[in-house]
Amino acid sequence: MNKSGLDLNNARRKEQIETMKKIITDGICPFCHDFIDKEKPAYHPNPIIVETDFWVVTRNAWPYEHTREHLIFVVKRHILNPEEMKKDEILDLWNTIKKVKKKLKITHSTFLMRSDSTGMTGATVQHLHAQLVVAKNKEPVITRIG
Repeated sequence: MNKSGLDLNNARRKEQIETMKKIITDGICPFCHDFIDKEKPAYHPNPIIVETDFWVVTRNAWPYEHTREHLIFVVKRHILNPEEMKKDEILDLWNTIKKVKKKLKITHSTFLMRSDSTGMTGATVQHLHAQLVVAKNKEPVITRIG
């Protein structure tokens, strides 16, 4: 694993791979850089939808196929596992999900969180984050888990 904690093997698109290579060269965590430190230029092009004391929510830059929404929830502390979360972060995550679903009028969704080894989970970034996915239609949304 590189210093940035990115796994190119799990990238889904050419543009994503190119962006990840730049991040690796820069040697930073993209989520810390863009959402915590809020440094420019940012690697993530989409605006923040909801921000709380503990979480930032934005649309995924490289959404899964057949999705109406593919949101990422990034914890504002660089941790790798959900068991590292503090009580306030856990409670705020559930409140943030409610806020986002209400704001975007989401009536159905899938929520997932990957942790630990990117090689075993399909994640691209080693910084705890979760995804809320809303299917566009009846086409299946395929993601890699493991």
